[in-house]
Amino acid sequence: MKNFLKSSFVLYSISALLLIFAPTKAWPVEITTPETKTVAGQTFQIPFIIDRIDNLAGVKVVLSYDKKLITYKKGERGEKANSLMQVINDKTPGRLVVVMAGAQGIKGESIPIFNLTFESTKEIKEPLKTAIAIEEIQLMSDDLKDIKCETKTGDITITP
Repeated sequence: MKNFLKSSFVLYSISALLLIFAPTKAWPVEITTPETKTVAGQTFQIPFIIDRIDNLAGVKVVLSYDKKLITYKKGERGEKANSLMQVINDKTPGRLVVVMAGAQGIKGESIPIFNLTFESTKEIKEPLKTAIAIEEIQLMSDDLKDIKCETKTGDITITP
């Protein structure tokens, strides 16, 4: 009985330590893009959705995409991000730099922070997938503190 109690105590102690130090979700903020389907030669829009944000006042996102498959057309702020000014550098095909800033932060859940419009190439002979990669991201609060975040981008399926 004594050995049972000792081994139970050790087992419960290890379990408690594992629960305390178990990995949790690294960042509470996430930026995602949905899976998108389009037809060759058509324009389509990709929303960049930020979830669980409080006092977001600055954004810098560097994106890359396959310029042979899709062409950037335009970008616009999401409705709840109208208080932020936005600049999109599209000088290099296949690469976009989106910068947004404002004096007062925005907050909410599942906010389309900005939307990008692309056109898929007409020369698609069979269905294929591509994606917009987030190469770099920096978010800042209105008190000038970095906000860490995760990213998840959905595939873009182009059909003939």
